[in-house]
Amino acid sequence: MADIWLLLGFGLTYLLCLFGAAFLTERQLFPPEWVQHPLIHTLSMGVYISIWTFYGAFSLAGQSGYLFLATYLGAAAAFMLAPAILTPILKLCRNYQLSSLADLLAFRFRSGTVGLVVTALTVFATLPLISIQIQAVSDTLHLVDKNVPADQLALGFCLILAIFSMFFGSRHASGRQPHPGLVVAMAMGSAIKLLAVLCLGIFAIAYVHNGLSGLEDWLDWHPDQLADLSRSADSNTWRTLLIACFGALVVMPHTFHMLFTENESDKTLLQASWSMPLYLLLLALPVLPILWAGERLGLEAGSEFLMIRLSQEAPTWLTLLTFIGGLSAASGLTIVATVAMASMIQNHVVLPRLSFPDGRRFYLWLLWMRRSTMLFLLLASYLFYRTLGTSQELHHLGILAALAFVQFLPGVLATLYWKRANRLGLLVGLLSGTAVWVINLAAPMVLTDPNSSAFAYIVSSENINKTASLSLLLNCLFLVTLSLLTKQSKAESDAADACLRNTLSLPSRSMVKATHADDFVRLLTPRLGQSTAQREVRTALKQLRLSHTTLKPIDVMHLRNQLNHNLTALLGPVESRNLLLPLDHLEIEIKEERPSHLLETQYESHQQARLTGLAAELNILRKHHKETLQRLPVGVCTLNHRHEIVFWNAEMARFTSLSSHDCFGQHISQLPEPWSDILSNFVYVEASTLEAQSVDVGDQVYWYSLNKTQLSHDKAADTIIVLEDETRTRELQHKLAHNERLSSIGRFAAGVAHEIGNPVTGIACLAQNLQLETDQPDILETGDQIVAQTQRISNIVQSLVRFAHVGQGTSTPIYGDVNIHSCVDEAISLVSLDHREKSIYYHNDTDPTLVVEADNQQLLQVFVNLLNNARDASPTNSRVTVRASHMGRRAKIEVEDQGTGIPDTLKSQLFEPFFTTKDPGEGTGLGLPLVYNIIEEHYGSIDIYSPANNKENKGTCVVITLPKVANTDSLEQ
Repeated sequence: MADIWLLLGFGLTYLLCLFGAAFLTERQLFPPEWVQHPLIHTLSMGVYISIWTFYGAFSLAGQSGYLFLATYLGAAAAFMLAPAILTPILKLCRNYQLSSLADLLAFRFRSGTVGLVVTALTVFATLPLISIQIQAVSDTLHLVDKNVPADQLALGFCLILAIFSMFFGSRHASGRQPHPGLVVAMAMGSAIKLLAVLCLGIFAIAYVHNGLSGLEDWLDWHPDQLADLSRSADSNTWRTLLIACFGALVVMPHTFHMLFTENESDKTLLQASWSMPLYLLLLALPVLPILWAGERLGLEAGSEFLMIRLSQEAPTWLTLLTFIGGLSAASGLTIVATVAMASMIQNHVVLPRLSFPDGRRFYLWLLWMRRSTMLFLLLASYLFYRTLGTSQELHHLGILAALAFVQFLPGVLATLYWKRANRLGLLVGLLSGTAVWVINLAAPMVLTDPNSSAFAYIVSSENINKTASLSLLLNCLFLVTLSLLTKQSKAESDAADACLRNTLSLPSRSMVKATHADDFVRLLTPRLGQSTAQREVRTALKQLRLSHTTLKPIDVMHLRNQLNHNLTALLGPVESRNLLLPLDHLEIEIKEERPSHLLETQYESHQQARLTGLAAELNILRKHHKETLQRLPVGVCTLNHRHEIVFWNAEMARFTSLSSHDCFGQHISQLPEPWSDILSNFVYVEASTLEAQSVDVGDQVYWYSLNKTQLSHDKAADTIIVLEDETRTRELQHKLAHNERLSSIGRFAAGVAHEIGNPVTGIACLAQNLQLETDQPDILETGDQIVAQTQRISNIVQSLVRFAHVGQGTSTPIYGDVNIHSCVDEAISLVSLDHREKSIYYHNDTDPTLVVEADNQQLLQVFVNLLNNARDASPTNSRVTVRASHMGRRAKIEVEDQGTGIPDTLKSQLFEPFFTTKDPGEGTGLGLPLVYNIIEEHYGSIDIYSPANNKENKGTCVVITLPKVANTDSLEQ
């Protein structure tokens, strides 16, 4: 058997371990994936298992049989209904920064009075619950050693827990800041409670009953044990306790805090919906074997401290583990309930009645006020234990507290599912139900001698059932009746809508004349002080990524929402609303309108409850229509009747380079140029269509057509503007017109070429007749040159005709072996005859042995054109070089000049007909297109590189490749 000092040492060690786990977690010394794992947070919800369940279950089982299961089944039912009850509450608390039940109901019913009443009743109901924990710890120690000063130990226990609560449950001024150290400590305590109960159950079966067969034999010899379990409680008592435990799990301050305030993920509740019922089942399984083990050993089986008595018959380590399990149950509830109630008292009792200090002291003042409240609550619980708690049994006080908490359940259900509920119905129903509880149960239990027959009736099942039924009946009756007979305020109605839809509420749509962040600073300064107001506004602006410059109306709405969000976490929903209420008088014109894009965004981001049936089909259709509008190949924007942008699709954002976020809420005239003029002018003209409007964007010109329509014939209806990009269409039209012009010129050129052919033929005949008229060599040579040039003219004319009928050439090239060196020499000779010849030096650096398969006349024409272009581009006294070399089975020919080169912007147009960079009258723009046509017919390629000399950034090099004659391959060796 463990002595008192060993228990005290291990108890203190356990509490120090709690401190250590919380400290290491807060310092982020544990891996984040461990701390943030859903299992850790799920285990922390085991704080529900307090002394009332841990010890009281045995007393309840001894007196009422299977009724003890109601304390587990009621809580398990609440977890299994998590998607319907717990998850919606979590979303509300997370969206609106609500940290307690009082915050939730005060937010829903828009009433500081509701928050005050709920806080007072919660504290009133929680004090006996905490006193149970204190009593259990002190009585356990007193049970081990009668000489232990139980009162002094209870006071020390309260002080230790107060220190833990202050430093690990209140590390921030805001009540909504996470406390991972607290979560980890509570999870560790839940694991120890389960381990202690299972180990003691195994001991009871294995060592007391000598195994399951021994337990079965003992039950056969004591059939009254099973009979007592079945007949001890009626159905009314079952119903009462199930409802009480179900409601208590949702609304008790310690469970509410761990379920919602310290929880940020829906996944935790989804996991808890099956894992917590399993946890409760494992806790309930050993109860009866332990109870029967106490009966078998004669240990007062109906006693609340049966576990401790039985563990004293076990090895010392099991006694220590059982004591630590009870200490964990008591400390867990006490710590978390104290943290939760301190936040409620601060937000709904203290802050509305005190003036705030200015400057940085404000946040420190809030923090120490919460910590002081924690210390006050624990001392008050200790005083309740000293005065009233010691005379009552644990399970009696537990039931008393549970029936008090269940009075909040109708208000919570109305918050989630009934829009018509109002604050008058809630308050009257809550107070009437509480009055019945006080008159029939609380006051008589406290004032009556526990040993009297009157007290036996007070705690009897009959009185408890009657009190529970009557109090809940009056509560619901007044809530429903008064809510139906009286009207809601506008604020209540808006909050009801927000709670039913579980989306962020929006303030009334406003046209704000004062649009600077300093307006919010001035609004908050009288209550918070200037420095605190500035800090809160700066924080909100930073969270929204906004600047202090002029704010758009939509930004003002976002800023107000963010401030409300932050201030609710800091001061509670009532104080936050009172601070921001004067916005209606801040030169704001209230308009009852809610921007659809905000509702869409919030709906998507906050993941509404799963939709089924027709609602799911409609949601799919909504998404389809939204996606269709977003992805239309035309720009679409919608303006409200004040010409503010309320829709801006993806194509509109692409046209204008303005995102939808930048445009939402903007007046159409506030858009940057040129869109401000184009769209705002179009809105005010009567025409519903504007064709082909040119828009200069940077250094490019785009063409757009505009159309508009109204959603209805109402003057205040929204206007839809459709912007269609016609830039590509305009370019195609210009290209078609250009091609038609080229076609016409081609037909004209073909006709001209045909007409030129006749006189050229006559000239050739006259030149040939000179041989018959003279013997002078000079004249005969001139005649031969005239014939040769006329032949060249004929070839040029034929090339022009072929170009004019691309793909339908009038003649076929005459292929033969052409020596490149000779052909280039001939071209240089012809170019040199031009009277415009500048002092240009032509250098033929081609391989004399290089022979290609080509039409000699056409290839000569290619070189003449290229040399002419090189000459025209080159400065006086410069060099034009022609190089040719072998490149496998092809010949590579380069014509390079030393001119200024060709700009990059013109390179893509060099081979277009009639395109020329020369002065008017000096070029037709047909040279390079003819060259390109000839090279293509010879199965070659042509490329132009400019600049040819990268170091001096000048010159142009034309590179031609042509097929070589097959038998010249050997020349490459």
